[in-house]
Amino acid sequence: MNKKILVIDDNDKLCKSLEVNFRQLGYNYHSCSDGKTSLDYLNKSDTDFILLDLALGKEDGLQVLSEIKKLKPFIPIVMITGFGSINSAVDAMKIGAVDYVQKPLLFPHLLKIVENHIHKPNSRENLFQNGIITRSNVMITLLEKAGKLAETDFPILLTGESGTGKERIAHFIHQSSKRSSKDMLCINCAAFPEHLLDNELFGHDKGAYTGADQLFKGIFERADSGTLFMDEIGDMSFQTQAKILRTLQNNEIRRIGGNSTKKINVRFIGATNKDLSDLMSKKRFREDLYYRLNTAVIHIPPLRERKEDIIPLAEYFLKENFEQKKLQFSSEAINILLHYQWPGNIRELRNAVHYAGALASGDEISAGDLPQDLNQADIIPNRTGSLEDYEKALILKALKQASNNKRKTAEILNISRKTLYNKLDKYGIVSE
Repeated sequence: MNKKILVIDDNDKLCKSLEVNFRQLGYNYHSCSDGKTSLDYLNKSDTDFILLDLALGKEDGLQVLSEIKKLKPFIPIVMITGFGSINSAVDAMKIGAVDYVQKPLLFPHLLKIVENHIHKPNSRENLFQNGIITRSNVMITLLEKAGKLAETDFPILLTGESGTGKERIAHFIHQSSKRSSKDMLCINCAAFPEHLLDNELFGHDKGAYTGADQLFKGIFERADSGTLFMDEIGDMSFQTQAKILRTLQNNEIRRIGGNSTKKINVRFIGATNKDLSDLMSKKRFREDLYYRLNTAVIHIPPLRERKEDIIPLAEYFLKENFEQKKLQFSSEAINILLHYQWPGNIRELRNAVHYAGALASGDEISAGDLPQDLNQADIIPNRTGSLEDYEKALILKALKQASNNKRKTAEILNISRKTLYNKLDKYGIVSE
């Protein structure tokens, strides 16, 4: 079934132009010129995506947005805004818009945003469950998958960049499982050299080595009947990997220096920010362990791919540390938060918010209160001259931020690499 798009804009010429483009791509298209007509339409019909202009003649686009969110809270809405309306666009994000685009509209850029949201399943607003805050459809889908896997005893592998919240997801799985009344123990494999890691994992018998004056239970044994979360499993040695595999296959451990095995009942969750298949091809990760863990994999996307989570998370971190000060973000600060790429993901966002909150002198966090890296990374140039000049400046700034990496530049601009190369040719931009 073709996806349905509703455009709410009083510019008839723009609506007709968008209709031609979207219908050519197979979308069902409908447009309304004002808020009342659009609400009447939504009362009778459904749609998969809404493009809403902030300036609807004498109407307030934010008010129309608020009414639509009450009526249809789960439909993704992207705002159309002029260059002088960034503050209003940020306010729209607070109300529940998933993104905004600036006029004049570049259809390839708009299409990329539409496709990022329209093909995802509907979600609930601002989920806060077991420490996870999200407004992202992709994260809701991920949590639904995690919840189903939690009902089983399969070993689970969590993948994703550093700082994306893998341990939070592990806690979510544990709390959603039949083991929730027991403890979830955690260990970071990268924090221990090989001989100490083995000791921490499997324990030792009294007299196992010099200084082993008493029996020590390893974390596998201490986690019996509960859950064990092992972070950075890609940093384990081959020998330790073999012991882990044997433990998962046989549900038993042998302490260092011990003569017998001990049965255990542990739910195993592993996590890594590395590509295990790549490590496997380089003979740095065991194939048998990889295929043992590869059955139930949950990949956690980076924060830059779920921008709708940035503001809810930032506001939570602000309240977490500065509740008494009742701080709020200025529109300029929110604009920077939304456009920064967050290479350190949620961990970096949390640190940035705590830093800004500490510096804020009034009841509002300004752009200047944010860490310097965030201010320097803002890629949106001021528009001067023609549209071509503006577009060229935008591309040049994105190239600089991405260190001339074409793939990253295309991601920053939300366009395909083919479109990027066409633009580089058009403007004569030569980049190594």
